[in-house]
Amino acid sequence: MLSCINQCLYKLLFSCLLGIGASPILANISPYHFTDDDIQFLAQFRLGSLPPLPAAKDNQYADSITAATLGKTIFFDKRFSVNKQVACASCHDPSQYFTDGLVTSKGIAATRRNAPSILGAAYSPWQFWDGRKDSLWSQALGPLESVVEHGLSRLEVVQLLMCFYQKDYQSITANKVNANRLFELKGPASPIGSETAKANWQQLTSDEQILVNRIFSDVGKLLMAYQRQLQPLPSRFDRFVAQLQQDPANINQLKTQLTAEEVSGLRLFMGKANCASCHNGPLFTNFEFHNIGAPEPDITQVDMGRYQGVGDLLRDEFTCLSKWSDANKQYCQEMLYLKKQGQELVGAFKTPSLRNIAATAPYMQSGQFATLEEVLAHYNKPVPPYYDRNQHPFRPHFDILPLGLTPEEIQQIKQFLTSLTGDLGQADQWWQTPD
Repeated sequence: MLSCINQCLYKLLFSCLLGIGASPILANISPYHFTDDDIQFLAQFRLGSLPPLPAAKDNQYADSITAATLGKTIFFDKRFSVNKQVACASCHDPSQYFTDGLVTSKGIAATRRNAPSILGAAYSPWQFWDGRKDSLWSQALGPLESVVEHGLSRLEVVQLLMCFYQKDYQSITANKVNANRLFELKGPASPIGSETAKANWQQLTSDEQILVNRIFSDVGKLLMAYQRQLQPLPSRFDRFVAQLQQDPANINQLKTQLTAEEVSGLRLFMGKANCASCHNGPLFTNFEFHNIGAPEPDITQVDMGRYQGVGDLLRDEFTCLSKWSDANKQYCQEMLYLKKQGQELVGAFKTPSLRNIAATAPYMQSGQFATLEEVLAHYNKPVPPYYDRNQHPFRPHFDILPLGLTPEEIQQIKQFLTSLTGDLGQADQWWQTPD
C-alpha cells in the first residue's frame, strides 16, 4: 500500500505539475494550457504507454494464439455449467466491456460480488476483488467449481473438455490422454464442493486425481491465454494526450477531444482530489488493496476483503508455487513475499481500473454505488468502515480522507471520467462472440 509519505509526495507532484494550488497564476491562461512537464506527466497515463504484457512463466501456453483461440471458445461455451446456461461471458460480456451491469453477478445462483471488467487483467499480479488468486489461469478455475457460478466439479470440467475439444486440447498440449478412461470415472468429483463430489474424489486413485488436476489446470491456462488478448481500447483522453504531445498549441484540436469541464476534472483528478495516488498508470490502477469504507451490504456477514483473500490464497492448490504451475519457484516473487498479516488487509479491496468506468456501473466490490455521483460523494465525505468486534480480527484501517470538493468540482471529475471510455472492440476478433 501507499505510505502516507508517498501519498503526500504524489499529491504535491500532481499539484505542482498541473497547476493545482497555483490558480492565480493560471487565471488568465486557457484551461487547455499545459507545460512540457505536464504533458510528460500525463503521457504516463496514456494507453500507448502500457508496457508489453508481463511474462507468464507459470503458464507455458500463455502466449499461444492457438491456446487463446480454444480458450475463447471455452469462455463463451455455456455447456461448461451445470445447467448449461452459464458461460464465462455471461458475467463478462464483450458488449458491456466484459462486465454484466448487475449489482452482483448471477451464475446458477446469486453471488456476492460485482463482476469487474477483465480488460487489462493480465497486468494485475492478483485476481478477484480480494486478490485470492495469483494468476489468471488460477482465477479462471474458481468460477467453474463455484456452487453459485458454473456449479461444476473439476472432473466434470475435464470430461466436458474431452467430450467437445479433445483433439484441439491434445494438439496444443501434446498430452496424449485416454479420454475413455476419464469418461469411466464417476462424477461429480472434486476435493471441494458437495459431499457427493468429495466422496467421489476420494474414490479416485492418486494417479487419477493427478490426471484430472493436470487437465483442469490446463483449462485455466487456456482461458488465461485468451484473456491476455483482451485489452482496453483508446479513449478520448488518450487522443487528447496524444494531441498534447504532437501539437499542444492547437487548442481547437484539443477541444475536439475534451471539453473545458473535462479538462478541469482532469486537473482535479490529478491534483486536489488525489485520485491518481491509487488510480495511476495507463490502466488507472496501482493494483493494490485499500479500504475506502464502502458500505457493507450485509453487516451480519462482513466482508474481510484482502484479509480473507490472503487466507484463501495460502490454501489454494493452484498458485504459482504449486505443482501445477509451469514456473520455477524463484519466479513466484509475489507469493514468496506475500504480506500475510496486518490491520491494513481487513476490508481492503483491489483498486479497479478506471478504463471504461462510466460505462460499467454499478461500482465497488458488491455494487454498492449505482452511479459515479454516488462514488464521488462517498470519496468527498467518506464514512469510516463498519466495525464489529465480534467479526473483525482488527479494527479496519481507513485509507481515505475527506476531499472538500464543491458540487461543481465533483461534476467536473465525473465528466472527466467519461473521457476514459474507449471503443467497443467490435472489429477485434477476441471481442467477437462466436457463432
